[in-house]
Amino acid sequence: MKNLYVHVPFCVSKCRYCAFASEAGAGAEDLRDFVRLLPRELALRGVADDRPATIYLGGGTPSILGPEGIAALLGSLPSPAPGAEVSVEVNPGDATPALAATLRAAGVTRVSVGAQSFSDRALAWLGRRHDAARIREAFASFRAAGIPSISLDLIAAIPGAPPGEFAASLREAIALAPDHASVYPLSVEPGTPLARAGVAPPSGEEALAAVAEAEAALAAAGYARYEISNYARPGSECRHNLAVWRGEDYTGVGPAAHSRKGFARRANAPSFAAWRAALEAGRLPPAEVEDLSPDADDSERFATRIRLARWRGPDPAAPSGRRRLAALAALAREGLAAPLGGGDWTLTARGREVADSVMAELA
Repeated sequence: MKNLYVHVPFCVSKCRYCAFASEAGAGAEDLRDFVRLLPRELALRGVADDRPATIYLGGGTPSILGPEGIAALLGSLPSPAPGAEVSVEVNPGDATPALAATLRAAGVTRVSVGAQSFSDRALAWLGRRHDAARIREAFASFRAAGIPSISLDLIAAIPGAPPGEFAASLREAIALAPDHASVYPLSVEPGTPLARAGVAPPSGEEALAAVAEAEAALAAAGYARYEISNYARPGSECRHNLAVWRGEDYTGVGPAAHSRKGFARRANAPSFAAWRAALEAGRLPPAEVEDLSPDADDSERFATRIRLARWRGPDPAAPSGRRRLAALAALAREGLAAPLGGGDWTLTARGREVADSVMAELA
């Protein structure tokens, strides 16, 4: 196992836009059971003694576990390889100097702070449980603790935002000098409170304009766009996510976690109760398991990597190579992709706007 993902399936409350697999209202016993049982899944999956190069705690809200819980969880994971990247997602409302110190002492090298906006109006509309002041306080606590890399997440194209609100959030984020930033246009997913309230998603033009605004501001501040939604100072790219985008295998543990190993795909069922009951009985948690054909596996991995700013083109000797090279040539004529030399390619600005369609052409 080179890359380990841990899905912490709990949140204090669900944000209005959130479609991720998470459960609100978990009690203290649920949190303790999650930390207690996770090593059982690692053992049953046969990876308890591996030394991963990247570890990523996502969710949900990993920071809901608090300093003691997150220290216990990190201590129960396989020892990382020398120089490993260890990332933890954090809600600003949970961040305290004690949590920051705990993360640093436990070997965390990177935190991803779910800021989303520096507008208190926008944060309230999104259903966040913190204000802008808490983002700044959280960021300061992680810097003071010596966390090597800090990332900020921002949401673009929030409906009803007054003129200049997103630009002001970008300025505030950049002023903190994070090492990394992620910018995602708001998506209104089925089943979320926003969808039930009939909120219309931003138009394609609005989303593209907001993302272009973010790219320009971040580029001017020294951040390179290395993936469709991610920007970093040189050397601060998220190594775990890069591994996934480049098509490396990874192991996911916890409810709703996904794994990829060779042609095999595994998706744990999202129910924490079912996950807990199976592990208490000494069984692997329920999961959907699929074995892909070599062609389907190749298509999946290739489609994933074209999200990157620079990606390796198809192998002409591979069964799909000639077809993909022909498709790339057509995309280049349309101004959607461009060769970089040495067999590498990139999506153009226009290509990034229609990345899903480009991926379908090259699958």
